[in-house]
Amino acid sequence: MKRSLSSAAAILALGTAMPTLAADYPLFGEMRPSYDNGWEQSAQGPLRFETGLRYWYSWSEQNHNIGPYAQDVESTSSSGEAFLRIDDDATSSYVEATGGYGIAHEGSYSTNGGASLDLPAARLGYVGADFGWLPFGDASGQMGLGFVAGYQFTNDSPDTGSADFTTAESSSDISWSPATGDWGVGGDSEVNSFDIHGLKLGVTGRADFGAFDLTGEAAATPYAWVSGTYGAYSSPWGTPTQLQASAVTLNGFGYGASGKLMVGFHPTENLTIRVGGRASYLEGQYDASWEEASITPPQATGGDPAYSAPSLTKQRYVVRDNPFSMFRYGALLEITGRF
Repeated sequence: MKRSLSSAAAILALGTAMPTLAADYPLFGEMRPSYDNGWEQSAQGPLRFETGLRYWYSWSEQNHNIGPYAQDVESTSSSGEAFLRIDDDATSSYVEATGGYGIAHEGSYSTNGGASLDLPAARLGYVGADFGWLPFGDASGQMGLGFVAGYQFTNDSPDTGSADFTTAESSSDISWSPATGDWGVGGDSEVNSFDIHGLKLGVTGRADFGAFDLTGEAAATPYAWVSGTYGAYSSPWGTPTQLQASAVTLNGFGYGASGKLMVGFHPTENLTIRVGGRASYLEGQYDASWEEASITPPQATGGDPAYSAPSLTKQRYVVRDNPFSMFRYGALLEITGRF
């Protein structure tokens, strides 16, 4: 009985003291307030993603020279592209990766100022990566202006014919008859293949006005490495016993400029349709080199066998500092999603 009375008295005393403790709340120092509503939801991250597809209808002009030999090419191409862009609002920067491939080509070419011939085929493919920094703009990130640096690989190769060359590497590759002296060698050919590894430095900007946006870029190509094969070129020194022994190999450099301007419309919050144009120009010089095989045919011996074995020697030719230019421009259509 005494224990029950003691417990009741303790509870009554604690209840009486509660208002006093509440009034003296500051005595306990600073205490953390309660969480806001929705505290369990993390803040929105600084990254914004944009990915989509593009269609590029472009016109191209190319001029190639090796010594006095010259070819001019004009063509049109339809290309499909895919791209991914990631914007980081915390650093006002972005990265963008692009890849595209030509799916339809037509055009014409001429050699040494001769008749214009239909272009039978062409190849166009490209991949690139850019890093952009937009330090100038508003705090909301809706408008930005800054710099862009990037790399792009392009294979832009119109098919303007393919010259034959022998595949014989030594005398043992010559087929011949010791009885008749007849001889022959194997042959092959290759089509044009122009590879371009280009650097890009320039300025870029974007402005978002809610219902539509503007994106622009102007860049220089301070250096581009150009390599590949000029399969259409045929050696001017060919004779029945001096044969071209390889396709012509190209190695050189170029420089140029590029630009892009797009206007986008936002039919929904996450969907954008953009239209605009893009152009690039590159010029430079390359060295052209190839091998030639000099063959000494079987010679009559007047004995048995009637003919001696043929022989083969090879020599490499180089024509330096050949000018070239490549210009491509066209209209872009882009459909992209943002998240």
